[in-house]
Amino acid sequence: LTEIGINMKVKEGWVKVRVPWIQDDQLGNPVWWNEVCAWTVEQFGLPGEKFTFYPTEDYMDFVFKHSEDAIYFKLRWI
Repeated sequence: LTEIGINMKVKEGWVKVRVPWIQDDQLGNPVWWNEVCAWTVEQFGLPGEKFTFYPTEDYMDFVFKHSEDAIYFKLRWI
């Protein structure tokens, strides 16, 4: 296992894509995160088999089993 943060472990060979929180409204709420999460579940299913995620206070890491899926996600959201 490869450690990617405190108490977060990812299987070797999985690919991490880090997405920083983007704050669009005046209250500092990340207003587009429902779109990111809904799109990810629509494309890859529920977290577990193809991907998982780890939110922190500064970003969210999406970790994909296949590099092709990570590239597809990154092209859409980064």
